[in-house]
Amino acid sequence: MHPQSIIHSIVEFEDSSLKAQMGLPDMKVPIQYALSYPNRMKAEFQKFSFMKYPVFTFEQPDLETFRNLSLAYSALNKGGNMPCILNAANEIVVESFLRGNVGFLQMPDVIEQVMNKMNFVGKPGIEDLKITDSETRIYTSEIIKSIN
Repeated sequence: MHPQSIIHSIVEFEDSSLKAQMGLPDMKVPIQYALSYPNRMKAEFQKFSFMKYPVFTFEQPDLETFRNLSLAYSALNKGGNMPCILNAANEIVVESFLRGNVGFLQMPDVIEQVMNKMNFVGKPGIEDLKITDSETRIYTSEIIKSIN
């Protein structure tokens, strides 16, 4: 965990060097980049200053408190279509949370239930992933309806 939320991502290369994408804890720049990709547009946003953020700290994540992170590690370790299942279920659950149909603490329970139920494909092709995504979204929506 990086409490300052300045480092958004880091890539480690084969030679052990690191490259980080950093910026203010704000989604304006990533959204602008997504909308202008592959180009970069001049931004009128507040500029980052190392003087305002002289210290970066990192902590081990609490996987019990942040169960969704634990589920993400589980999906990553299992591989196959499990990350697709996790992503599709998460998108539906977050949308339902924002609409007030799922409680905050219910979100990881629903995602875990979906991950345990969906059909696992060890070496999925693109069509497998499209089917997985669609079926996961439908099943997640059904679980949420049964909660309410």
